[in-house]
Amino acid sequence: MVDFLNTSALRFLLALILAFTLWVFVSYTQNPDRSIAYENIPVDIEGLAPGLIVIDKEGLPRAQRPEVDLTVLADDETLNNVRISDLRPFVDLTGRGPGEHNVPVNVVTTRSLRLRTAVEPEYLLIRLDQEITQTVALTVETTGVVPFGFEARAPQVTSRGQPLTAVTVRGPQGRVTRVAAVRARVDIDRLTANYNSPRTLEPVDANGQPVAGVTVEPATADILVPIISSVGLKRVPVVPSITGFPASGYVVAGVEVSPLLVTLTGSSGPLDDAENVLTADVDVTGAAQTFTRTVSLIAPRGTQLRFGEPTEALVTIRIAPINRPFQVTVPASVQMIGISEGMLASLSPNVVSVALTGTSAQLEALSSTQLLGVVNVRGLGPGTYELEPTFTLPEGVTLAAPAPRVFVTLRLPPTVTPGPTLTIENESQPTASPGTPAPTPGETPTPTATP
Repeated sequence: MVDFLNTSALRFLLALILAFTLWVFVSYTQNPDRSIAYENIPVDIEGLAPGLIVIDKEGLPRAQRPEVDLTVLADDETLNNVRISDLRPFVDLTGRGPGEHNVPVNVVTTRSLRLRTAVEPEYLLIRLDQEITQTVALTVETTGVVPFGFEARAPQVTSRGQPLTAVTVRGPQGRVTRVAAVRARVDIDRLTANYNSPRTLEPVDANGQPVAGVTVEPATADILVPIISSVGLKRVPVVPSITGFPASGYVVAGVEVSPLLVTLTGSSGPLDDAENVLTADVDVTGAAQTFTRTVSLIAPRGTQLRFGEPTEALVTIRIAPINRPFQVTVPASVQMIGISEGMLASLSPNVVSVALTGTSAQLEALSSTQLLGVVNVRGLGPGTYELEPTFTLPEGVTLAAPAPRVFVTLRLPPTVTPGPTLTIENESQPTASPGTPAPTPGETPTPTATP
């Protein structure tokens, strides 16, 4: 009985194997497996943690998904029904942080199909970086020059009607941290009216070079550059304001300032009264060596620095032992002498900066007197002349360099039409009435007739 069962079971097993082998042989003979290749199939990114971004080898956000080549193996019937949309390669980035990762490529089918797939490459190098935001300052760079007689004021930046001084930059951390500022560029060359236009905002690094791979919010801003007609211009010297005293045994051996001259704008009254521009105070208390300070410029009341002029000055204070000669630059008024009778004269500028050398004691004498330069126009006729003023200096004090030249304009007075003859009862020398201004030096006083 046992032998019978064993023999029957063995025969059944052999028959089953032969049947399966025959089925396989017939199936593969009648419908064998084939392959088909698909190239450049985009790979889906899954499992990317919030706040991370896929970047390329340059650190820029990856604009396109990575791609692979797929090979599909199946029988003819299955292959005839396969569409590219049935195949979805993907990489799983779950748990991956910033950095580089070699991630296997998986392939799934979007519907039930009996097939096998092969992918090339099997692994993809995925680079991740933290996505961050940063607030940076907004600057406006103007190019070009407005015509003479016009002045461009400080740019005004708005977005949706609100003032804008800073913007937000978003992107990969490696790129955002390179952004030093965001700028807008405007060209005002030869404009005589306000510049008003929306401009694209550009992120730049510390060297002024554009930074790619980041977005700016907002991306554009409205830029207004007021361009006005200048009321008046005047070039005046910059005068450092020094306070305090150096250390015992030391003196201020020299004062240098840059720039030497600046241009003011304003109406005729305040502009005529402005003789110079002072700096903020530079304190030399206890100083025993030369030092340099950057200080702001203070425009006289009723005037302002012309657009484009520096708003700060670099003041260098040279400190030296008291027994050493030194050099100092001081402002000096200039006046004309020798003006021919009946001639009208004007002088520009009437204050110049002169460099003097001498010992401490010799220069001390200058503190009690006003330094005055003289321009002698005796014998000169109508016209404009460039002349060098002369100075009377205390003994031992000399000019360290030639005095700056000034421009003198001489002109004849306008022709006066004869009017009615007035009879003056008092034949004595007329005297000036109270309140009558004294004649200007160099001009012939005109008698005031009292009816």
